[in-house]
Amino acid sequence: MSQIITGIITNAGKAHIATSALNNQGLNVTEMVFANIPNLNEHATRNPNEGMPPSLQIVHRRNIDVEGRVDENTVAWAVVLEQDVGDFDYNWIGLVTDAGLLLAVDYLPMQRKRKGVNNVHNRSFVLKFAAAAALSRITIPAQSWMFDYSPQIDRIDSTLLTIATIQINNMNRAVKQIYKGFNYE
Repeated sequence: MSQIITGIITNAGKAHIATSALNNQGLNVTEMVFANIPNLNEHATRNPNEGMPPSLQIVHRRNIDVEGRVDENTVAWAVVLEQDVGDFDYNWIGLVTDAGLLLAVDYLPMQRKRKGVNNVHNRSFVLKFAAAAALSRITIPAQSWMFDYSPQIDRIDSTLLTIATIQINNMNRAVKQIYKGFNYE
């Protein structure tokens, strides 16, 4: 499965990381911010000088639920927007420190979050930079809470392939039966 990385660390985030490393402080990432930015193109290059969107565009803020270490240079933060959260649409996610600094940002296709049973959004933000785990002071392996959907997707692919093969074989038999009745002499 290929890995697509779209989010970026902002320039302010890079400065915060450098200052935190020099002062031997943690990054203190505390929340994810969700916004609905009009006319935002999810394919656009992320702006490294981007700041927080205007408060009218912020549709939800959520304290970080879990954080994890992927490896020594990669860390992840995640939130769960439970079924009682909503109703709003979002296409922008920001990772924010306790001082309100926008550390990282990403753009998404418009997401619809509605209240209701089985409408839960899991959002993770993964950052990669030198000594990320040590600087973030994150020791819990991300694998302990990140869910890998690959086995389910592989099972679905296998099931679909089996069903398609059965359908093709059945259609082939049916066509043969039809032509069996014709006399070509």
